[in-house]
Amino acid sequence: MSSDAADGADAPDPTDDGTDDEIGDSGIEIEVHGHFGMTGSFPLRICELFFASDGVHLAEYGMITPLFGLGVGKHEREAAAMNELLDRYGIDEVIARSDAVTWLSYDGLDRVVVSDGGRLGNARVGVYPETGDSHAYRIHDDEFDAEAFVDELSELGEDRGFEVVSESGLGYRPRESLDRFFG
Repeated sequence: MSSDAADGADAPDPTDDGTDDEIGDSGIEIEVHGHFGMTGSFPLRICELFFASDGVHLAEYGMITPLFGLGVGKHEREAAAMNELLDRYGIDEVIARSDAVTWLSYDGLDRVVVSDGGRLGNARVGVYPETGDSHAYRIHDDEFDAEAFVDELSELGEDRGFEVVSESGLGYRPRESLDRFFG
């Protein structure tokens, strides 16, 4: 029995699109990464903050409650698992596995405010687009260095046209928090 169709090693790859790009490779390159941010509204959400080649990606995942999340370390396990995904498969997999992703163009980004957390708290990163809602995250990564983050982000901000503001202290903004909570 003969067939004109190619079989085995001679068969064309049906997933080959003629480029050398890997399947699922968006080409997004991470410029600056903030790992293990957490929202302040209930239920708490974990976030990876990617300042990337095509804009800002705020990848939120995990539903954390005080008793059944924070109390048993669920937030730490989920953040570690997402970081492992990032290390092994890249940003595309993190974006695909996140529950919600907000993308902001650098053209529409006004500023990023980084508060170092002072002596008592975790650092805070606030992302402020020119229009629309702001986004704020407390960074729970023990290895986060607010000063180094600001330095890297400031360099990117100069290239992409947004302001980076560094502050000392908790960076708590009650009105903004209430707007995000009830907004």
